Formats: sequence, C-alpha cells, structure tokens
Amino acid sequence: MIAYKYRSGRGLKDESGNDLFDRDIQLLSQDRIYVPTIGQLNDPAEALVDDHVFKTLLGLFRPHVQAESFKRVETVYDGFREKIRLSGVFSLSKAIDNELMWAYYASGHSGYAVIWDTEVLSSSYGKGNWGGMYELDVEYSDRLPVFDITRVGNEPIEKTLACFIGRKSKAWKHEKEHRLVFDKGGTSLRVDYRALKGFVFGCRMAQEDIDTIMRLFSGRDLQYYRIDLKENTYHLTVRPLEDMYPTEEKYCPNKVEYDIEELLESDKLIGGVGYKYRSFVEEALRRVCRNPFVIGISHIVVSDDSSNPSIMVWTRVDQDGSLRKMRSYEYDIVDARLVDVDCFAR
Repeated sequence: MIAYKYRSGRGLKDESGNDLFDRDIQLLSQDRIYVPTIGQLNDPAEALVDDHVFKTLLGLFRPHVQAESFKRVETVYDGFREKIRLSGVFSLSKAIDNELMWAYYASGHSGYAVIWDTEVLSSSYGKGNWGGMYELDVEYSDRLPVFDITRVGNEPIEKTLACFIGRKSKAWKHEKEHRLVFDKGGTSLRVDYRALKGFVFGCRMAQEDIDTIMRLFSGRDLQYYRIDLKENTYHLTVRPLEDMYPTEEKYCPNKVEYDIEELLESDKLIGGVGYKYRSFVEEALRRVCRNPFVIGISHIVVSDDSSNPSIMVWTRVDQDGSLRKMRSYEYDIVDARLVDVDCFAR
C-alpha cells in the first residue's frame, strides 16, 4: 500500500533550535525514520479507553481472591498501560490531496509529503526483531473503545493494540491514518531504503528546497510530484515533476568492502566452482551490496549440481537490534542471466 508522511517546510524550528526541514531531510537521507512515543503525538486523547467494566469486575472480585493475586492483576494491567504509553507510532496518511493535511502538517503547503510503500517499510522490521512491529488502520468514532478483562490473552495482539492505539475521534477522520506501531518509541530506526518511493511537494514549496531534495536523493529512481490548486475549485491536484538529476550514480546504502579473490578461494576449498562463474559472482556481490543493512560479505557458496548453477552469498548485517546478525541472498544462473531466486519464484 502507498501512504504518505507530511513534513514541514523550511523555517520552523524544533525545541533545540534546529530547522525542521534540514533535520528531517538529513535523517531520511540516512534511511532512518523517527518513531515518537504515544505521549509525543499531537492528540492528548491518544490511547484513551473506556475500562470501567474492567475496573468494576476487579472491584467485585476483590473480596473473593487473595490480596496478592488481586495486586498481581493490577500490576500487570498498569504495566501494560505503561508499555502502551512508551510504544512508538509512525503515522502515515492514505490521503495526499486533503487541504487540511497540507495546511497543518506541511507548513501551510510549503512543505512536502514522503511517499512510502508500507509493505516494504513494515518488512524492514519483522515481529520480534526490533521490539516487535505491527500495522493497523485508525478507526474514527465519537465513543471510546471499551477494554475489559475478556480481551486479555483471548485475541491477537493486533486487536488489543487497536483498542488502545487504533481509534481516534471523528474530528481526525480526514487524516485517513495508517499506523506502524513499535514496542519502543522516542528513537530513530533505520529502514529499507527501497520503501521510499518519492516525494510530493506542496504548492507553496520553494524551488530551491525542491532542488535540495532531488539532489540529495538522486540515484534512487524516485518519483516526484507537485500539488496544484485546481482552477476555479477548492480541490487539489497532483502533477508529476521531472527528476532534475536522472543520470546520477545509482544509490547504494552501504559502503561494503570485500576481497573477491579471497571469497573465491574460500569457495574453492569447500568444493565450489566460483572461478568458473566469476562474472556472475561479481554481479551477485554488486547486487547484494545494494541491499539494506548489509555491512560485510562473510562467504559465498557456488554450485552447479542442479540444472541451474546457483550462487549463495552470506552477509553480515547491522539493523538496529535485529536478532539476525547474518543474512543470505541466493541467485540462479538461468539462460546466461543472474536471477534472484525469490523474484524468479514469484
């Protein structure tokens, strides 16, 4: 799914006096996003629930259970609420042509919106890697969600999270919000750079700021658009823009160094035939180095035992607390072409 993150234009400052435009663009150029906690969001009613039924039941059971057991239930619930308060939310919108969004979140139309592919973005962090990550669409209602004891342990965690973090009042309905929810907030996270698909510039954004973004993100094959006011209407329209730097060198997120002779020799020692397919090995290594989070090449395994020769590249990765320190990439040589095994299978 494509969704949008609205950002400020130049001139606004954060609490440290840093220009928001420069701060946010530099962070994004490092393939990082900032994930605020619930308390840092702009709605004071975030994570409010109607839990009076839950608390009423606790009161009814109090005379009939041991004080220690009762206290344990209260402690667990309070701890859960605290985890919710400290969780991180990366908010996106499904709407790109809403006047209020551009006015509120993009400095009165002088800012921009980042185009994200949510599937690639969410896959940057699988559940249980960096504290866990879940997706949900926000629902809008005039009533608080009801939380009671029957929800604990009896439904998927996504539904419980949605109860606390997935509903807002109807006053926010125009935002059409889609959320990525992390167990921890108040920090920046590195993401798969391929999740960034482009930018939409506000109708009042300065040309020099547009140039800054296009130059900084050159070589990424991004799409660029500008918002225009549709003639004689209140409606906004999206107009495509030409990339001003289309011939720049292709972006590579990592500076990975390796010795191909050493890798080929090691492959030979385990019965591989890397030297025979050297040109394909070189191409496989170039492709691998363009993948996110890769910081080094561990070893390669080349085989021609099957109908299609294959190349397996094992890499070292660095991904903000990921449980996996290594990752493998596999390619087949099919009709004198190097084919990504996963892509070929699809």
